[in-house]
Amino acid sequence: MYKVGKIYEEFISNREGIIANLSDEGLLLKFLWKNPYENIINSINCEPFFQLYFKNDIMFLLIKFSDLKWIDIPCVFTENVKNFFSTDFVEFPVKIILVNSNTGKVFAVNNHNLPEGITKAFIQNIHTQKNISKKSAIEKINKIRSSFSASDMSLLSLGKT
Repeated sequence: MYKVGKIYEEFISNREGIIANLSDEGLLLKFLWKNPYENIINSINCEPFFQLYFKNDIMFLLIKFSDLKWIDIPCVFTENVKNFFSTDFVEFPVKIILVNSNTGKVFAVNNHNLPEGITKAFIQNIHTQKNISKKSAIEKINKIRSSFSASDMSLLSLGKT
């Protein structure tokens, strides 16, 4: 799919952020970073630590890469996505791609798995999460983020810090 060193015009946006796509193959996280420093590239290439945080019907996937701060990714699923999944996953697959959002160049493509306990909670939340509108989800996410940093969430989350 995506290869390190290649340039993909779809990623050129001059914005930073994380795009999360969920499919029957797992979770694809595209980290868009403007001109990522070498320490960011090296950190993203290390094995991450995963946790989950739940608040007001919103699930956040928390990721910690070696020297980087905690990163929070809100996960809100539609009915279409919920129908993809069964509880057969023991460790849920996560692919992480690091891209320079100025140039579209891919710096890292790594495959990981959520640990078994996190996988169970992640899949259970996929199936039990209430359907909320995009507007409502954004309001809830903004409210949570205004009260809790990703580091705060990690201290209150499912998983060990």
